[in-house]
Amino acid sequence: MTSSFKPTCSRETWKARQSLLAKVRTFFEKRGVLEVETPVLSGAGGTDPQLDYFEVEGNRYMMTSPEFHMKRLLAAGFGDIFQITKSFRKDESGSHHNNEFSMVEWYRVGMPQERLMDEVESLVSEIIGQPIHARRTRWIDAFKEYAGVDPFCENMDNFVCACESQGIPVPEGPERMSREDWWDYLMVFAVEPALAKNGPEFILDYPQSQAALAQTYVGVDGHTWARRFELFVDQVELCNGYTELTDAAEQRRRFEADLEIRRQMGKPLPPVDEHFLAALESGMPACSGVALGLDRLFMLALGKKEIKDVVLFPSPIA
Repeated sequence: MTSSFKPTCSRETWKARQSLLAKVRTFFEKRGVLEVETPVLSGAGGTDPQLDYFEVEGNRYMMTSPEFHMKRLLAAGFGDIFQITKSFRKDESGSHHNNEFSMVEWYRVGMPQERLMDEVESLVSEIIGQPIHARRTRWIDAFKEYAGVDPFCENMDNFVCACESQGIPVPEGPERMSREDWWDYLMVFAVEPALAKNGPEFILDYPQSQAALAQTYVGVDGHTWARRFELFVDQVELCNGYTELTDAAEQRRRFEADLEIRRQMGKPLPPVDEHFLAALESGMPACSGVALGLDRLFMLALGKKEIKDVVLFPSPIA
């Protein structure tokens, strides 16, 4: 007799999760943020080279995020909005990943990114049940402090030295790795593990190449930085936020650049979301937005170690 039909989350844990979910809704309702509901199926997929999506019959795509639809609502005058939804990403599995996951995404019109980070802190504190005060560290400083290397160093051998000094395995064929390959590698193996030692921490101001849908600015160091932030709690990445890009022409250019990278990687090329670009062209208001993984947040709040402990039927079991 097999027991594979059983959920991986207990009834008691599920009840506790539902109570936390109610708290999330109450958090936004008290702040006058309108709840919305947008499609999980779309005729256009995201172009991010690092994300893979599910395509279904009829050239439809399971949404990796509700972002594009929500920004269309912003352009239509809906004001501050939030959404609790399922999102889908192919080939993502592990203790902190699932192909199908729950997130809360919200947008604040006219709110500076720094205040949105404060609001993220407040929500996480509410759900975890204790106040958090996250340190705020620029991406470049995190590399210097935690990986022991300047990410813009002229000598690429410095990345190998950083691995050796940190006791991290040097990846095979380091001479074939690009600067961005090194950034990704050291972020995972040096920076993120170190974050847990300091308690909750925001990493902000990412390189231009990691701007995605964020505005950028030129710093006093001459580098172009993305107005983007991520929050890490107990070595778990909880959210990804931006000062949102509102320039339609620049957004189209980024989409086209993403598609070229996907083409070089041999990945599928989804159609660009013209409805979203039309929304930007019509005049989307200045705003900041953030997507936060609810499964991960509930996992932390309930003292669980893996996503499967707070969802009923994780992939591939389902």
